Amino acid sequence: MVSERVLRHLTFPVQYLEIGESLAREGGHDLQALYRYCGIDLPTPFMPWQTINGKQLQLALAYFLNICPAGRPPLVMFMEHFPLTTHGPIGMLAITSATLGEALQGALTYAPLVMPAFGMRRQDLGGEVHTIVERRHDFGAVNDFFTETVVTAPLKIMPFLTEKIDGASVHLMHGPTGDPADYEAAFGLKFVFNARQNKFVLPAKALDIPLIARSRASHLLMKATLEQQCVAAHGLKPLTQEVRRLLHAALVQKQVLDADRLAQALAMSPRTLSRRIKGEGTTLPQLRSEVGVEYAEMLLLQTERPIAQIAQLAGFADAAAFSRAFKRTTGQTPSLWRLSRKASEISSVAALLTPVPESTTLSCKAAP
Repeated sequence: MVSERVLRHLTFPVQYLEIGESLAREGGHDLQALYRYCGIDLPTPFMPWQTINGKQLQLALAYFLNICPAGRPPLVMFMEHFPLTTHGPIGMLAITSATLGEALQGALTYAPLVMPAFGMRRQDLGGEVHTIVERRHDFGAVNDFFTETVVTAPLKIMPFLTEKIDGASVHLMHGPTGDPADYEAAFGLKFVFNARQNKFVLPAKALDIPLIARSRASHLLMKATLEQQCVAAHGLKPLTQEVRRLLHAALVQKQVLDADRLAQALAMSPRTLSRRIKGEGTTLPQLRSEVGVEYAEMLLLQTERPIAQIAQLAGFADAAAFSRAFKRTTGQTPSLWRLSRKASEISSVAALLTPVPESTTLSCKAAP
């Protein structure tokens, strides 16, 4: 159920409206109608520090859907008007990165600054890097479209790579809103619908691809700007994100990072590390448990390994400790969680194969 009170407390960059402006302008629509529909009163041009709330973004997305002409999927047309620089310093941080891996890590670290509606995390499995996107708030009728934009937005970095990526794919938990071939033609990679997770998947070797606009000085400047924004925003946890990344990487490599090795990797003392992550509202044991559960979720979804083996791979002392931590986080035991996800996937596939009655029609109320 959509909570307007919750949505009105979420904050998004005003630059997101520029995408709608471009789309509306191309279709010959009145830009002021967009602002009136969303209840937005902003000066022209926008100032970079201005924001819109979640309810206004929800209305804007609904407006965009209504003005998209029939034919290609709305996402395809929407993303044609979505420059990577829409995300401000985060986009510039990505463009000036040395490699795709560095750009991805920057996006994961600072995404909460511009996209509080979704969580993003990385999982490495079998020579692939899975960037999982999890919805945190209900945006009602625009949920699927909003999810598509968030999952595919990082792919806008592709033109800045020195070589093409082979073997990348996008996975979405909902069905397509048009011909799947149109999605794949527009983005140049495979789309999987009715999937188990919302995510984009890259071959691990692609992370070493250099960027054509890499600049160490500019990259460090953008990083310093984003660190200042994190301090001003409160609640963002850049060190926690980095510790989580290191812990996850160690699990993938079947290694264990103790506090001393973690602190050494982060160029600080173990005492400073403990104090700083405590200041961000967590502890190292808590982070180990959370990262272990997240990694176990991937193994439960993607493999048929027994629970005891997954517990070991996820860094838990034994299956009992793993089950307790997993149930504390998800509300289910690992076995039940795996069964429920597979049952959901079977139901989605069955629904996709069910013929739609000829009398069924779709309607979309035009925005005022």
